[in-house]
Amino acid sequence: MITRILSLVFVVFGVSLAAAAEQAATPAPAKVVINPLDLRWTFGNHEPVSMYRRTGRKSTGGIEGGAHWLEDWHHWYDSEQCPAMMEQLGLNILHGRFYKGMGWQFESRDFPRVKQFVRNCHKHNVKVLAYVQFSTLYYETMQAEVPDLADWVAIDKNGRKLTYHGDAYYRWLPCINAPGFEPYLKKVIRIALEEGGFDGVMFDNCTMPPCYCDRCTKLFRDYLRREPNPEARFGIPTVDHVLPPVWSGFGEAKDPIYQQWVKFRCQRMTALFGRLFAFGKSCKPSAIMTGNLANIRGRNIAGSGSRDVVRLSNCFDMLLAQSGNEPGMSKGCIVNRVRSMKLAQALRMPILVLSDGDAGISGDAESKYVLNLMENAVFGGIPTDRTVMKPDRREMVSPRLIEFRKPLLKRFNDTIRAERAAFEAPSYAPVRILYSGESLMFSEQSYRSILNAEEILLRNHIPWGLLPSDAEQGLSIPKDCQVLLVCNQACLSDGQLKALVEFADRGGRLIVTGCSGECDEWYRQRRENPLACLDKRPGVVRRAEADEPRVLQCGWTIKVQPPKDAGRRLLDELDKVYQPAIRVKCSDTVLAEVKRDERGFFVHLLNYGRQPVAKGTRIEIRIDTDAAPRCSFATPMDGRSARPLPVERNTKGRSVVILPEFKDHALVTFGRD
Repeated sequence: MITRILSLVFVVFGVSLAAAAEQAATPAPAKVVINPLDLRWTFGNHEPVSMYRRTGRKSTGGIEGGAHWLEDWHHWYDSEQCPAMMEQLGLNILHGRFYKGMGWQFESRDFPRVKQFVRNCHKHNVKVLAYVQFSTLYYETMQAEVPDLADWVAIDKNGRKLTYHGDAYYRWLPCINAPGFEPYLKKVIRIALEEGGFDGVMFDNCTMPPCYCDRCTKLFRDYLRREPNPEARFGIPTVDHVLPPVWSGFGEAKDPIYQQWVKFRCQRMTALFGRLFAFGKSCKPSAIMTGNLANIRGRNIAGSGSRDVVRLSNCFDMLLAQSGNEPGMSKGCIVNRVRSMKLAQALRMPILVLSDGDAGISGDAESKYVLNLMENAVFGGIPTDRTVMKPDRREMVSPRLIEFRKPLLKRFNDTIRAERAAFEAPSYAPVRILYSGESLMFSEQSYRSILNAEEILLRNHIPWGLLPSDAEQGLSIPKDCQVLLVCNQACLSDGQLKALVEFADRGGRLIVTGCSGECDEWYRQRRENPLACLDKRPGVVRRAEADEPRVLQCGWTIKVQPPKDAGRRLLDELDKVYQPAIRVKCSDTVLAEVKRDERGFFVHLLNYGRQPVAKGTRIEIRIDTDAAPRCSFATPMDGRSARPLPVERNTKGRSVVILPEFKDHALVTFGRD
């Protein structure tokens, strides 16, 4: 009886206090342990024929929706020949078609072929996650199965139904608070895991714009009623007549009702995925649960898409982040997926970072392809080739493309096998950047300042990591953090500021810039900055001016121009408080990732420029030993295995090596004698 009452409370009020208490009492299901270096992700034909036909144009996979050979390609893909080819290439995981949002009654007609595809994949050691569309209702087919489907639809600020990307009129977006939506998703999850034989579930398009339906309005008012003194917080004595606010962009969000609107939607989204995660595990404890959160480092993802990535990471076994960040150079910007992978590192989450683009088979295709694979391997992502299995109307897949990439994949796999320790060692991150949850939600200036600080560290080859924190979780600074950068973070709680002061009291080094400390977690200005007490503290730099961000794009794709004066001011401040164990001096279009374990340091250098890196890259290292460290240099993707490098001592007692020329990737290893 109690369970039934709690269920009714949940349906009416959403995540109420009773439901929250019930969820808190239930232990979270165990996550699947995933080593990214064991996986090679590829394209899995995750769209049904009906989606291609309805779209008409060229779509996922690069095939025309109206093509006469569409069914032939699908049938070939479902054959055993397809996963056999994947196995030959060393590809071993994908997400395959299952549920597109057209209604299970309609899509189940394809289920026998889908199950056969899964069986064929398993024969050839390929794991398959069930593609489940999260944010689309194809009403033209689904309404025959769900007559009240219109009640599931999200409503825009003008009272109209929201549609996918605004222009796909035949794809409604769901209201995640609609009573029928969650049970329906759970039904398809159960079928996928218990009947389909899938190894897990991949939710696509895990993002949700604001919904202004009556149901969401009521739930939001209920949420606001938790505020004990609404007049002190909002300036109004009651929230009974509040309407969900409309926000036209990002900027500096100081409207208290809007702030709560963002928090409310993120909490609802996170709670929903937490329940879906638990349900999937109840169906199949070994299931890999993941979701496409799009560009997890894009601007305003909380306000525009209800995504609090730090909290959502608890709802998946791994993160999937699709974006336009295909690695390479564009207008002087180093386009990369390192930022997403650094966030995943901080969250201790495996990550699959998918990006647009195809290296092809001509020009500098080999370097582009190697860069794509190596960026993942070096910075902790799952190595991916999502275009080698793309459609070819004459041969189903292109024999020329297969022939071109097969030896490159073999070289890559041989490299990972031979240098496993160098790729698997933990990232060395003595410098951390505070990644403030509320600042990222409410302040575009704070968001851009983090991008800028990252760019300075990346271009100057300084080992770094992110330190996520928000007001509720607090701030715990790890012992291996030697320097913490607090870069113009506008919204910090009393607890976070106290942790920063205590860190400085313990001898920790801090660089604090801009408005950090000026406001609390709700962007309310303090009379005095609590960090002012650190002004004369050794090892602390605090300045009122923020570094000037030079962000060209920060939506689907992130492009940051070279920092003003190469970030010299921040680098000089680092020099005042920090003596690094390792320094890399190289072209700023080469990114470095330093890893460290009990055997020593592994320095990975990845070239994003088109020209080979000329001889002269210099690495200085300080290891606590009287003797110079052993050093080796390798460019395994060029076929050059490790060979010793001479090590010299400079006047400051640091060991110095000068590297030979390299093309795409170099590995420098420093070991203790």
